[in-house]
Amino acid sequence: MVVELSDRSRVVLSDIVDIYTETGQPVGSKALCERSKLDLSAASLRNVMSDLEKNGYLESLHTSGGRAPTEAGFRYYTQSMVEVQEDLIGDDLKAQILARISDEKSLKETIDDLSMFLGEMTACTGVVTAPKFDMETLDQLEFLRLSGDRVLAIMVTKSGEIENRIIHVPADISIEKLNESSKHLREVVGGKTLSDARVLMMQELMEHKNHVDNMMDEMMQVADEWAEPKATDTALVVSGTQNLFQYPELVRDQLKSLFKAFEEKRMLMALMNEVSKGEGVQIFVGTDCGMQDVSSCSMVSTSYGSADKTIVGTLGVVGPMRMNYKRAVQLVDYTGKVLSKVIEKRGLEISHPMTEIKG
Repeated sequence: MVVELSDRSRVVLSDIVDIYTETGQPVGSKALCERSKLDLSAASLRNVMSDLEKNGYLESLHTSGGRAPTEAGFRYYTQSMVEVQEDLIGDDLKAQILARISDEKSLKETIDDLSMFLGEMTACTGVVTAPKFDMETLDQLEFLRLSGDRVLAIMVTKSGEIENRIIHVPADISIEKLNESSKHLREVVGGKTLSDARVLMMQELMEHKNHVDNMMDEMMQVADEWAEPKATDTALVVSGTQNLFQYPELVRDQLKSLFKAFEEKRMLMALMNEVSKGEGVQIFVGTDCGMQDVSSCSMVSTSYGSADKTIVGTLGVVGPMRMNYKRAVQLVDYTGKVLSKVIEKRGLEISHPMTEIKG
């Protein structure tokens, strides 16, 4: 349950979060009195702090009387006191962002660079997903026999985007059969978006169920799965994981769990996919992230891509709950907007694959 705060309590909570973000230490009334935006005595500040603790926004970590924000406190702070203000980003930082989103770079190079840059500028871990092309129009669909039962499925969109996928087809199926299936599927999906192609292929399968052999059945099922990409299908670049070692509150076991999440990517990709459905900068505090055993972390993220939403990716930072949210929000928001403009301008010159984790 969210307890609304008075203006005075909001200012005190904001001051405590700002101090705790810098120091990582519980904040006492003396330190707060020196830094507070309010002209209150130490005794008055202690009373406000006590009320904030009763409402669940602060907690006492030591007998010294110092208090630290709780997860609920950070969440209230991010929801009520953090907003996008582009003028908070200086010209120098804007220039650095623009330099990393140059027209001369491929999108792969840009995403690699941005992931590292976001991590460095926020002292957190930068995470960027490559765009998804679910609404792109298909142009070609080919199959190439590899070793054993492996087949390389190659999809080419009208904009020239190429995506490869390894599928498994019985080894006794000849290259002629593969070519025949490729030709048939091209006739069905050519000039259609992935979403439309999925519907048409399923209709084709149902209408001709008695006339297609096992191999065609397999191909249709593969095409169905292709049109419904899993969370791990979209490339994710993670950079700056070593930045998290500077935060004592992220104990070894939590870091181990977080790095495991980075490596497996499933939970992180699912979260980033949720971001792609929303508008503007989104902040996930603690358990909002949905990543088990790493409840001391938060994520600030936004989507980027084409104005018509046919191409959407995400970018953001993952760090401790006491990250500098104000800086992270401004940085993530501005970077996402600049990257979106460049994608529109380029006419979607995208290169794949981009699946990588950097230290």
